[in-house]
Amino acid sequence: MTRQFPSMKSTFLWKGDDFILTAQVLASADASMHGLERLAMEQHRAGAWQLAGEYWLIAAGWRRKVMDDTNERHEEALQFVLRHVEYNRALVEWKKKKLGRNAMPYPELFGLSDTEC
Repeated sequence: MTRQFPSMKSTFLWKGDDFILTAQVLASADASMHGLERLAMEQHRAGAWQLAGEYWLIAAGWRRKVMDDTNERHEEALQFVLRHVEYNRALVEWKKKKLGRNAMPYPELFGLSDTEC
């Protein structure tokens, strides 16, 4: 079935039997990856930093698999996603250790801005 859609490359992870095909996935190769990133951002804003970090990490792996290594913008996007992984991990540790507000990690420490978080 996937051969009928130009966005479905044989190297994509969803070629396996355990991947559920949806109209969204078939429509765009990047839709699910960007959807994961949006979901990660929603979880981050809701304070579910552990879950957000996991979504960011999955998105990073997916991005790495499908990106063009020669495209600088793809590399920048991957770095952006990985900075979010690290930021969310730091927030989880901060919360787990019940440190004060002065010890809270801020986006700038991870190369992110407030508008990106």
